[in-house]
Amino acid sequence: MHVRFLIILFLSIPGSISPVNSEPNDKSFVWENFYKQPQQAQYIAKRFQGWRKKNSGISSKPLRVVYFHPKDREPLRDHRIRWNGILTDIQNFFRTEMTRLGYKKITLSVEREDGKLKLHNVRGMKNDSNYTYKSGGEIREEVFNNLRKKKINPSQETLLIVCGLSKTEGKKVTIYSPYYGMGADHNRGICFTADMEWLSVEGLKLDPKKITLQIKEHRGFEPFTLGRFNTVYIGGTIHELGHGLSLPHNLATQKESIRGTALMGAGNYTYRKEWRKQGKGSFLTHSSALRLLVHPLFSGTSDLTKVLPNLTYEKIKIFEVDGVIRIQGKISSEIPTIAMIAYNDRENKGQRGYMVNNNYDATSWTSVLNQDNEFQINIEDLRDGNHQIRLLSIHANGATETKRMHYSIEDGKPNFAQALKEIDNILAN
Repeated sequence: MHVRFLIILFLSIPGSISPVNSEPNDKSFVWENFYKQPQQAQYIAKRFQGWRKKNSGISSKPLRVVYFHPKDREPLRDHRIRWNGILTDIQNFFRTEMTRLGYKKITLSVEREDGKLKLHNVRGMKNDSNYTYKSGGEIREEVFNNLRKKKINPSQETLLIVCGLSKTEGKKVTIYSPYYGMGADHNRGICFTADMEWLSVEGLKLDPKKITLQIKEHRGFEPFTLGRFNTVYIGGTIHELGHGLSLPHNLATQKESIRGTALMGAGNYTYRKEWRKQGKGSFLTHSSALRLLVHPLFSGTSDLTKVLPNLTYEKIKIFEVDGVIRIQGKISSEIPTIAMIAYNDRENKGQRGYMVNNNYDATSWTSVLNQDNEFQINIEDLRDGNHQIRLLSIHANGATETKRMHYSIEDGKPNFAQALKEIDNILAN
C-alpha cells in the first residue's frame, strides 16, 4: 500500500485495567474483514449478546411520554389517538432501521397501558398566554414536580414532553411550544415537542385533498402542504427524541447518502417523504444505531447501567494512508467496549466551536474491537480545513466516553501536530 503521509504515536501505559472477556474470541481476526458495515454489525451484535448472557437482571425501561397543557386549556383534539399513532410509527422506524443495519428487531420501549400509549397528563400552573417557546425550563420543573408525586424520579428517566401549546383556526396553525432535546445520557434525557390538531401519521401519506396549511412558528405564516407539515413536525419529534436518547447531530457519509438523509442530520425535514414518493426519506446512520443498541430504552436496564466504564487508552496511532485517516488503538475498561465511533467534524466559516448546532456536518465512522480490545477506524470523505475528531467508546451498559483531537488539512495534506499533543494527554490520563 502506498503511504503518502505518515505520523505515528504508539505508546503504552503500564498497570492499566485488565479488559473483561467478551465474545467472540477469534484468534484469526483480520481487520480487512471488518471494514464494511454488515460485517461490523454481525460481529458487534455477537459481542453485545455475549455480554448480556453473562449479566442477568436486565429489565425493560420505557420512554415516558408527558402531555403538558396550560391551566386554562384542555388537551388538543384527539391527542391520545394521534400520539399513540405517532409513537407507534416512531417505534416502527427504529425497528426497521435497526433491522436493516443488522441488529434484528430492536426498537424503542414505550410506556403503554392496555396496549395504548400511556400519557402522563400535566396541567400547567399558568394560563396559555404565559407560555412561549422559551418556557422549557419552567415546564420542565412543573412536569418534574408532577412525576415526583407519582413516585417517579424524573432525573432517572427519558422523557418526551408533548406540549399542547399551539392554536388552530381552520387551516391556520400558530405554534409557540419549546421544541428541542437537552441534557441527555444513557440514564436520563428530556426533549420537547409540539402538538397540533393537524398532526397525525395519516398526514404523512399522500393527500388526495391537497390541503395547504398556513403555519406560524418563529416567523410569519408560511404555506405547508399537509404532508410537509407532518414530515417536519413528526420528523422533528423523532429528531429531538434522538437528542433525548443522547444522539448527536451527524451527516451521512458519501456512501450512506444513497439512502437519503441522516435522521440526526437534516432528517427531520425528510421523515417519511418516501411514503409520498417525494424523496428517499430519513434513515439511521450506523453510529446512531450503535448508541441505540446499548441504550437502556432499547436493550433494557440493570444494576450495571450506572457503573462507570473506567476506560483507559493504552495505545493510539493516527496517520493518513491513500486518502484515508486511520486511527488505531488499544483500550481496556471494566464495562466491555463493544464498538468505537469517530465523529469527523469540520470547522465551517463563521463557526465558533464544534458542538451543538455546529456539528450537523460531522460524518461518523465505526470500528469493532478485536479479542485484544484493539480498534481501527478509517475516516474517509476528507476535506481541507480545520477538524475535530470526537473518538467515542460504546460500552455494553449504554455508557459512552469521548476523547477529542484536532487536525487540519491544506491542499489535501493532513497536519496532525495538534492531535499528537492531545493523544499524549489522552494516554497520560
